[in-house]
Amino acid sequence: MHQPRGRRPGRDIYRDASGEQRNADRGRRRHGPRQCPLSRPLRNERGFTLGEVLVAMLILSVGLAAVATGFQYATSGVETGKGETTAAFLAEQRLEQLKALALTDWPNADLSAGTMTEGYGSIAHASLYRRVTTITDSPGSTCTANCKLVQVTVFYRSVTGHGQLDQERRLDVITMLVSRT
Repeated sequence: MHQPRGRRPGRDIYRDASGEQRNADRGRRRHGPRQCPLSRPLRNERGFTLGEVLVAMLILSVGLAAVATGFQYATSGVETGKGETTAAFLAEQRLEQLKALALTDWPNADLSAGTMTEGYGSIAHASLYRRVTTITDSPGSTCTANCKLVQVTVFYRSVTGHGQLDQERRLDVITMLVSRT
């Protein structure tokens, strides 16, 4: 029942039926120093057994071994890509030199039929590559005497974690040069 203006500040009008004290500021039940709900003892607080720790370590070590293997394959793939890209660049570089020469001086001796080999260490800034350039005069079909077939082959040894060390890879680029005169 409601009491008209006769209540004292800080006291509840209705008392808790359980008889426990309430905190006047928040309306919650008070707990003693050992009765905090977060510090109550939980059941099964024994920790991990040795077997559980060993199984967890086994699973983690298998996972780490898989990640390490993945890094090895990724590194190998990056090195293979680097080798292929550099070989393609060197082949295109040689073709562009010959195209520029064909535009300015078609009868030049460097454009005569034959094979020119640049060994390992003879290409500037690419000592791990060798390049073979083969030029064929008027290779047939509808091409006249003003045509030359140019094939540039670049060889290199790939850097991988598997395979033979003396295994040589190659990249071929073929184009046709035609005189404008």
